[in-house]
Amino acid sequence: MKEEAQSFTFQAEVNRLMHIIINSLYSNREIFLRELISNASDALDKIRFLSLTNATMLGAGDQAKLEILLKIDKERRILHITDRGIGMTKDDLIKNLGTIAQSGTKDFLNKFAEQSDKTSGLIGQFGVGFYSVFLAADAVSVTSKHSDDDQYIWTSRADGTYKVVKDPLGNTLGRGTRISIHLKEDASEFLEESTIRNIAKKYSEFINFPISLWTSKVVSSEVPAEETREEESTKPTSEEGVEVEEEDDEDDSDEEEAKTTTKTETVWDWELLNNVKPIWTRSPKDVTADDYSSFYKVISKDTEAPLKHIHFVAEGEANFKSILYIPSTPPQNQFDPTNANKGSIRLFVRRVFITDDFEGLIPNYLKFIRGVVDSDDMDLNVSREILQQTRLLKQIEKKIIRKAIAMFQEMATAEDKEEYIKFWSLYGTNIKLGVVEDSSNRSRLTKLIMFWSSKTGEYTTLDAYVSRMKEGQDQIYYLAGANKAVVESSPLAEKALKRGYEVLYMVDPIDEYAVQHVPKYDGKFKLTNLGKDGVTFDETEDEQEEKKKVVDEFQPLVDFFKQNFAENIEKVVISDRLATAPCALIANQYGYSANMERIMKAQALHNNRQTGYIPKKIMELNPRHPIVKELLKRVKTEDKSAIISANVLYETALLSSGYTIDDPSKFAAAIHQMMALNMNTEAELVDEQATTEPTPVEKATKSTQSDPSTHTEEDMSSLRDEL
Repeated sequence: MKEEAQSFTFQAEVNRLMHIIINSLYSNREIFLRELISNASDALDKIRFLSLTNATMLGAGDQAKLEILLKIDKERRILHITDRGIGMTKDDLIKNLGTIAQSGTKDFLNKFAEQSDKTSGLIGQFGVGFYSVFLAADAVSVTSKHSDDDQYIWTSRADGTYKVVKDPLGNTLGRGTRISIHLKEDASEFLEESTIRNIAKKYSEFINFPISLWTSKVVSSEVPAEETREEESTKPTSEEGVEVEEEDDEDDSDEEEAKTTTKTETVWDWELLNNVKPIWTRSPKDVTADDYSSFYKVISKDTEAPLKHIHFVAEGEANFKSILYIPSTPPQNQFDPTNANKGSIRLFVRRVFITDDFEGLIPNYLKFIRGVVDSDDMDLNVSREILQQTRLLKQIEKKIIRKAIAMFQEMATAEDKEEYIKFWSLYGTNIKLGVVEDSSNRSRLTKLIMFWSSKTGEYTTLDAYVSRMKEGQDQIYYLAGANKAVVESSPLAEKALKRGYEVLYMVDPIDEYAVQHVPKYDGKFKLTNLGKDGVTFDETEDEQEEKKKVVDEFQPLVDFFKQNFAENIEKVVISDRLATAPCALIANQYGYSANMERIMKAQALHNNRQTGYIPKKIMELNPRHPIVKELLKRVKTEDKSAIISANVLYETALLSSGYTIDDPSKFAAAIHQMMALNMNTEAELVDEQATTEPTPVEKATKSTQSDPSTHTEEDMSSLRDEL
């Protein structure tokens, strides 16, 4: 069967193929300038490589200058790109430009494959970049001179045909190639110097060879003015006709100062466009701090020096060179999802800019990093605008993240913490976001995070906290709130502080999200939220026995709260964590802490239906507090005023624990009722027609408050003592 089968060659409709290449391969037509400059750079690299073994090939004088020249002819609507590279013979023009997907650079690389270390700077890969010129051109002329042939001209209008003719003007180039682009009517922007300058700087700023643009500028100069003093025909006379001699104010011997005038003229000259060198290609020991700072300002357009940088060469499965910078000022809108992938890392392939707008090279939490990545073996689409999602790209991302974290660790472990404190104040939220999102590097990032410490009054790391732990302590205590002052004064941290435990204050909205992903630090130390149930401290057997007795003693009060506040309270317990506060409200292990509930309610798009089910609170009573002891007595004696005190106690516990009161007016009414009792008077209703539902306090005190005379002196005395 194989012997009988016939072989055929794929056929292609040239016009259709050219149409696809020109109109479908590239998304931005300014790309053509990048492609042509890259081709010119390859031509220069080839002649430089050949001159290593034959110096005469380079020539002398201007011909030996390896450079790329850009010149605009506005009158004729032509853009010229000239290089003094290796040039092309007639056969080369036919083979390389007349054959689609024929890469002369690739052939050159194959020919000298054994010397790949000296040809690694060559850019071309696919053999279609040249045809991008028709994105902006109606017609193209390529004039080229190779040392082994005469000067020839290749012309085409992208209509499926081309012409090659010997240049009637002879050898005008000496050696090299000039591409003359006859621009379309709608491509007039490429006749502007500023446009060509910006495109060349954007894509080809770090090409090895100088790129110059023929530009004009207006120059002003001071030149002597011609004396135009007119001679007087007659001298002035008096009314009587007698000549009057005018006296000179100055000595005739004094010379008058020469007068000058400003003259302007247009001067044409070559402007160097790529004066910034790709310092990432050099060894770090050969680059100065000023070089790194200047380079950062060029690529980031920042006016300030960077806070920190790292320069490295990655080898192995992914080979690339890179410099990463930490800006001194955080980029604006760095957490804006619409701006997440723009401008963070600039990707180059063989020093040619590819893109700075893509996903997959750096995670969201490191978007503040600025820098460059230059790879010689990056997999690109033919247009060189799109990265292919390959294993190589994942390896580059992995190494960039590791190097960035290493840069942070260097600052964190330095003896002088000032630099890291500044870094943390600027980018601490980013690192915490990394703890949430980057599971593969979570352990490294966790060692970098810092929180306010109750013991030092400053930022501290978890490692530093562990080093100061009490003997036998196996928990890291923390409490979250709106700000440091609120957390420091919270009753939930009182007992831990009195027992000598260090408490971490978490005041960033992201803090609790982050620590939820670190249940145990170093696999040994549990992070315990003082705002939730389950907080325990080391206790002796005597303390445990005493606690059991206290729980039994206060059981009536516990049952009283369960019965009257069942809608809001999940359970009531005798507290181990309170010291001076009478009571507090906390969340269960799986509920929202006061801080988390506050953050959720503060969200811009929040509504009650989206919040979902919020678990009931847990009430903790301090058995050592006088108010709690007095309330226990009233509950045992079935004092009707107990419900008033209990309601106020519950509402104040909400506030002191960081929660919000659902109905502030009811809370205010309860306070007014207690004030009325204390002052032995009746609170008057502002609006007698009000039909609002009576508060729990109003219900409980209706019978005793309708007439002040019904209050006994014993009742009033008890309430005064409580207040």
